[in-house]
Amino acid sequence: MEERIRTALEFLKDGQSFTVGELRLGAEKPGVIEVTGWSQYTNFANLIKQQCLRELEEIKALFYKMVEASPELKDFIKDKSTEFNLYFDDYGKGSIGLCSEKEKKVTWEADIK
Repeated sequence: MEERIRTALEFLKDGQSFTVGELRLGAEKPGVIEVTGWSQYTNFANLIKQQCLRELEEIKALFYKMVEASPELKDFIKDKSTEFNLYFDDYGKGSIGLCSEKEKKVTWEADIK
């Protein structure tokens, strides 16, 4: 995992995205690290906000485990804001944004119960 994080850092420094484990890390917006994960649900109709929020928390926890495991990543993000995103995989056709969180504010991108 550490080697994968080091590789991701090289991509991030160039403003590109890179997947580490279940997360995609991106730095396309200046001063922002985007951390994206995908819902474990396979049926869009079954999604509920409570579960989406739980999955968003899991994404955050996984990212912060990476940060603690990598001093280089910790140093890279120290002056940047972090945006967490949860997407739904539309059966390989594309990804649908469900929700995102930046500065502790959750924004819903999809109409979910």
